[in-house]
Amino acid sequence: MTKFAVAFHDRETAERIASFLRESGYEVIRTCSSADEVRRTFRMIQDGILIAGVRLRNRSLDEVAADLNDHVEILCLCRPDQFSQISSDKIFRQAMPVTRSVLIAWADMLAQLHYQRLPRRTESDRNTIQKAKDIIMEQKQIDETEAHRYLQRLSMNLHQPMSKVAERIVYSESEE
Repeated sequence: MTKFAVAFHDRETAERIASFLRESGYEVIRTCSSADEVRRTFRMIQDGILIAGVRLRNRSLDEVAADLNDHVEILCLCRPDQFSQISSDKIFRQAMPVTRSVLIAWADMLAQLHYQRLPRRTESDRNTIQKAKDIIMEQKQIDETEAHRYLQRLSMNLHQPMSKVAERIVYSESEE
């Protein structure tokens, strides 16, 4: 499921937007008011959707967008006269105030776009991940589900794709 983060200078606005999304079944993992919070959030989850105002506490949304990878879709909700403050072509724009139905339509569209843009694992990557899970299951005496979670956690902690972490596990096992 696609993860959302909501970031506005005013935390009350962020909470209201997040509430609309949650009520419609979307997973909002964090509401933020600063660029640092946004960066930490997307460093942790690596991809997702950011809905934000044109300016956060310590930086503009353009500056935030430059710090995020290409696997983050961004929607800016702001007054029409603020559109000129956004120069990044990575950022979609919607005039405020916004109705719940328009917000959910944007969320649906961004979730589809996000899914289409995510890189897909190759057959080779899937095989390597399976070999790594087999190694983990044998070493730790756990089942495949637990091995998969272990590999996911390791990947998140190292800030690397699961396939790269799996390669390292398989490589280190072959050297022994």
